[in-house]
Amino acid sequence: MKKLFSLLLVIALALAALSPAALADSGLRHYSDSELRQLYEAVRQEMKSRGLKLQQDITLHEGKYIVGEDILPGSYTLRCTESSGDTYGGLYSSLGDFYGGIDSSLGGLIGSLGGMMSDIINTEVEIIGDYGTVLKSYELKAGDSIQLTLSENTALKISEGTCVLSAE
Repeated sequence: MKKLFSLLLVIALALAALSPAALADSGLRHYSDSELRQLYEAVRQEMKSRGLKLQQDITLHEGKYIVGEDILPGSYTLRCTESSGDTYGGLYSSLGDFYGGIDSSLGGLIGSLGGMMSDIINTEVEIIGDYGTVLKSYELKAGDSIQLTLSENTALKISEGTCVLSAE
Protein backbone atom coordinates (compact mmCIF):
# COMPACT_ATOMS: atom_id res chain seq x y z
CA MET A 1 0.00 0.00 0.00
CA LYS A 2 2.83 2.42 0.85
CA LYS A 3 4.52 1.66 -2.48
CA LEU A 4 1.31 2.36 -4.39
CA PHE A 5 0.80 5.64 -2.53
CA SER A 6 4.42 6.65 -3.22
CA LEU A 7 4.02 5.80 -6.91
CA LEU A 8 0.83 7.87 -7.16
CA LEU A 9 2.54 10.77 -5.42
CA VAL A 10 5.49 10.65 -7.86
CA ILE A 11 3.09 10.55 -10.84
CA ALA A 12 1.12 13.52 -9.46
CA LEU A 13 4.31 15.53 -8.99
CA ALA A 14 5.47 14.67 -12.51
CA LEU A 15 2.13 15.79 -13.99
CA ALA A 16 2.27 19.03 -12.00
CA ALA A 17 5.73 19.71 -13.42
CA LEU A 18 4.32 19.29 -16.93
CA SER A 19 1.56 21.87 -16.40
CA PRO A 20 0.93 24.37 -19.23
CA ALA A 21 2.73 27.14 -17.29
CA ALA A 22 5.80 24.97 -16.85
CA LEU A 23 5.74 23.95 -20.52
CA ALA A 24 5.38 27.57 -21.66
CA ASP A 25 8.22 28.67 -19.39
CA SER A 26 10.59 26.00 -20.67
CA GLY A 27 9.54 26.79 -24.26
CA LEU A 28 10.77 30.38 -23.95
CA ARG A 29 14.22 29.55 -22.64
CA HIS A 30 15.67 28.91 -26.09
CA TYR A 31 15.00 32.54 -27.15
CA SER A 32 17.86 35.03 -26.91
CA ASP A 33 17.27 38.26 -24.97
CA SER A 34 16.69 40.28 -28.15
CA GLU A 35 14.34 37.64 -29.60
CA LEU A 36 12.38 37.56 -26.34
CA ARG A 37 12.04 41.37 -26.39
CA GLN A 38 10.81 41.22 -30.00
CA LEU A 39 8.26 38.58 -29.04
CA TYR A 40 7.13 40.69 -26.08
CA GLU A 41 6.68 43.77 -28.28
CA ALA A 42 4.77 41.71 -30.86
CA VAL A 43 2.41 40.44 -28.14
CA ARG A 44 1.94 44.00 -26.79
CA GLN A 45 1.11 45.32 -30.28
CA GLU A 46 -1.37 42.50 -30.90
CA MET A 47 -3.05 43.13 -27.54
CA LYS A 48 -3.31 46.86 -28.37
CA SER A 49 -4.78 46.14 -31.81
CA ARG A 50 -7.43 43.92 -30.19
CA GLY A 51 -8.25 46.60 -27.62
CA LEU A 52 -7.03 44.51 -24.69
CA LYS A 53 -5.61 46.25 -21.65
CA LEU A 54 -1.96 45.52 -21.07
CA GLN A 55 -2.34 45.68 -17.31
CA GLN A 56 -4.85 46.51 -14.61
CA ASP A 57 -5.34 50.04 -13.32
CA ILE A 58 -2.96 50.76 -10.44
CA THR A 59 -3.82 53.06 -7.54
CA LEU A 60 -0.73 55.03 -6.55
CA HIS A 61 -0.64 56.62 -3.12
CA GLU A 62 2.08 59.03 -2.03
CA GLY A 63 5.48 57.52 -2.71
CA LYS A 64 8.10 56.69 -5.33
CA TYR A 65 7.52 53.92 -7.90
CA ILE A 66 10.41 52.48 -9.94
CA VAL A 67 9.63 51.90 -13.63
CA GLY A 68 10.62 48.37 -14.56
CA GLU A 69 10.12 47.09 -10.99
CA ASP A 70 6.89 48.58 -9.61
CA ILE A 71 5.42 49.74 -12.93
CA LEU A 72 5.92 48.33 -16.43
CA PRO A 73 7.42 50.72 -18.99
CA GLY A 74 4.85 52.07 -21.45
CA SER A 75 2.28 54.77 -22.19
CA TYR A 76 -0.26 55.60 -19.51
CA THR A 77 -3.01 57.94 -18.43
CA LEU A 78 -2.51 59.20 -14.89
CA ARG A 79 -5.68 60.51 -13.22
CA CYS A 80 -5.67 62.31 -9.88
CA THR A 81 -8.42 60.90 -7.67
CA GLU A 82 -7.72 62.88 -4.50
CA SER A 83 -5.41 65.68 -3.47
CA SER A 84 -4.37 66.60 0.05
CA GLY A 85 -5.91 70.03 -0.59
CA ASP A 86 -9.35 68.41 -0.91
CA THR A 87 -8.81 66.48 2.31
CA TYR A 88 -7.61 69.52 4.24
CA GLY A 89 -10.35 71.64 2.68
CA GLY A 90 -13.00 69.27 4.00
CA LEU A 91 -11.44 69.33 7.46
CA TYR A 92 -11.25 73.13 7.59
CA SER A 93 -14.82 73.46 6.29
CA SER A 94 -16.06 71.10 9.01
CA LEU A 95 -14.09 73.02 11.61
CA GLY A 96 -15.57 76.27 10.27
CA ASP A 97 -19.08 74.84 10.65
CA PHE A 98 -18.26 73.87 14.24
CA TYR A 99 -16.90 77.31 15.13
CA GLY A 100 -19.74 78.97 13.22
CA GLY A 101 -22.08 77.91 16.02
CA ILE A 102 -19.86 79.72 18.55
CA ASP A 103 -18.67 82.76 16.58
CA SER A 104 -20.04 83.22 13.07
CA SER A 105 -17.19 85.46 11.87
CA LEU A 106 -14.50 83.01 13.02
CA GLY A 107 -16.46 80.07 11.57
CA GLY A 108 -16.81 81.88 8.24
CA LEU A 109 -13.09 82.66 8.16
CA ILE A 110 -12.08 79.05 8.86
CA GLY A 111 -14.67 77.78 6.34
CA SER A 112 -13.25 80.12 3.67
CA LEU A 113 -9.79 78.82 4.40
CA GLY A 114 -11.14 75.32 3.75
CA GLY A 115 -12.47 76.42 0.37
CA MET A 116 -9.04 77.78 -0.60
CA MET A 117 -7.13 74.61 0.34
CA SER A 118 -8.05 72.75 -2.87
CA ASP A 119 -6.60 75.68 -4.86
CA ILE A 120 -3.43 75.93 -2.78
CA ILE A 121 -2.42 72.28 -2.28
CA ASN A 122 -2.33 70.12 -5.42
CA THR A 123 -1.05 66.61 -6.07
CA GLU A 124 2.52 66.77 -7.34
CA VAL A 125 3.71 64.21 -9.91
CA GLU A 126 7.37 63.96 -10.87
CA ILE A 127 9.20 61.73 -13.31
CA ILE A 128 12.64 61.21 -11.84
CA GLY A 129 15.74 60.14 -13.78
CA ASP A 130 19.25 59.18 -12.79
CA TYR A 131 20.65 60.68 -9.59
CA GLY A 132 17.25 62.09 -8.61
CA THR A 133 17.03 64.54 -11.52
CA VAL A 134 13.43 65.68 -12.10
CA LEU A 135 12.75 65.11 -15.80
CA LYS A 136 9.12 66.32 -15.78
CA SER A 137 6.86 67.75 -13.14
CA TYR A 138 3.07 68.18 -13.00
CA GLU A 139 0.52 69.58 -10.55
CA LEU A 140 -2.92 67.97 -10.60
CA LYS A 141 -6.23 68.60 -8.87
CA ALA A 142 -8.77 65.86 -8.23
CA GLY A 143 -10.23 64.80 -11.59
CA ASP A 144 -7.29 66.07 -13.70
CA SER A 145 -5.45 63.59 -15.91
CA ILE A 146 -2.27 63.56 -18.00
CA GLN A 147 -0.70 61.27 -20.60
CA LEU A 148 2.69 59.80 -19.62
CA THR A 149 5.29 57.63 -21.30
CA LEU A 150 7.39 55.87 -18.69
CA SER A 151 10.69 54.22 -19.54
CA GLU A 152 13.06 52.03 -17.55
CA ASN A 153 15.66 53.68 -15.31
CA THR A 154 13.15 56.32 -14.24
CA ALA A 155 10.78 56.63 -11.29
CA LEU A 156 7.35 58.15 -10.76
CA LYS A 157 6.93 60.14 -7.54
CA ILE A 158 3.49 61.08 -6.19
CA SER A 159 3.19 63.71 -3.43
CA GLU A 160 0.16 65.24 -1.69
CA GLY A 161 -2.46 62.95 -3.17
CA THR A 162 -3.59 59.71 -4.78
CA CYS A 163 -3.65 58.83 -8.50
CA VAL A 164 -4.78 55.97 -10.73
CA LEU A 165 -2.45 54.79 -13.50
CA SER A 166 -4.19 53.24 -16.55
CA ALA A 167 -2.37 51.62 -19.46
CA GLU A 168 -3.22 53.01 -22.89
